Amino acid sequence: MAPASAETARDLPTLASTNLCADLLVLRLAAPEQVLALSRQSKGLEQTELAAQAQAYPSHRGSIEELLTLKPDLVLAYAGWGGQRHAKLFARQGVEIVEIPYPGDWEDALKSARQIGERIGRAKKARQVTAATDARMKALAEQMSAYQRSAQPDKETGKTTEIQRALYLRPNGGTAGSGTYVDDLIQRLGLINLASEQGIRGWGQLPLERLVLAPPDLFLLGYFDQDQPIQASGVARHPLLRSLLTNTPSIGLPANGWGCGGLELLQAAEVIAQGYRQKNP
Repeated sequence: MAPASAETARDLPTLASTNLCADLLVLRLAAPEQVLALSRQSKGLEQTELAAQAQAYPSHRGSIEELLTLKPDLVLAYAGWGGQRHAKLFARQGVEIVEIPYPGDWEDALKSARQIGERIGRAKKARQVTAATDARMKALAEQMSAYQRSAQPDKETGKTTEIQRALYLRPNGGTAGSGTYVDDLIQRLGLINLASEQGIRGWGQLPLERLVLAPPDLFLLGYFDQDQPIQASGVARHPLLRSLLTNTPSIGLPANGWGCGGLELLQAAEVIAQGYRQKNP
C-alpha cells in the first residue's frame, strides 16, 4: 500500500497565526486538527464566509509567552511581525516562524497561498483553493469587461457616460498607486486607477486640492465605516471631500482582510463589480 500523503497523515504540523492576514490563510488552507489558535483579530470576521469557522478555534493576544505555551510546530506571521526578533527563542522551543510574503498583486496572492500550503503540508488543498478562487476572479473580470463593452451612449450627448476612473481612498487621505495590489485589482476590473494616472507609486496620498481639480468617476472607500481617531480621519471629515462624496458614486470596501491583499481580494472585487453595475446602469 502506498504511504499516506502529507495531507492525510496524522503528523501534519500544528499551527498558530499571529494576525488577521495569517488567520485568513490558516482558515482557508489548514486542516482543523492543525489549528491550535488564531489571533484575537479573527473574532472580528463577522459577515464573512469564514466567520463561523473562525469561531470554532481559541484565540490569543499575540504575546511570545502565549505562543510558546501553545507549543505549535509553526507560527504563521506576516513579514515584519515583532516575533521575528525572537526567532532564536522560538527555535530553542522547537517552534518555527513562517513569514507570509506581503503581496504586490493578485498573482503574488495566489503564489503566497500555494507556498504556505506547501509549508503546512496542505499543498493539494492550496492548489484547489487558489485554482477555484482565480477562476472566479477571471470570470468576474470578464463579466466586467462585457458589461463595459455594452455601455450605451447618452441619447442627448452621444457620449458614453460609463465610470472609468476609480480612486481608492482611506479616511486619512491615503491611496494606492502603481505597484500595489489595489492598482492591480482596479485594472483587472477594467478600470483606470486615478492615483496611478496622477503619478503615485506605491502607497501614498493624493492632495485634496488635486483631487478637487481632477476627481474620479468612482470612489472606492476603505475603512470609512469604522470609527477612526480624529488625527487619522481628517481628510474624510473635510468639507471639500464630503461634497465630492455627495456628488460622486462611491463603493465601501469590506474591511476584513482588505489590508492583507490575499485571496480575500476576490470578495473586494465582487463588491466593486456589484456596486459598479448598480451605479453605472
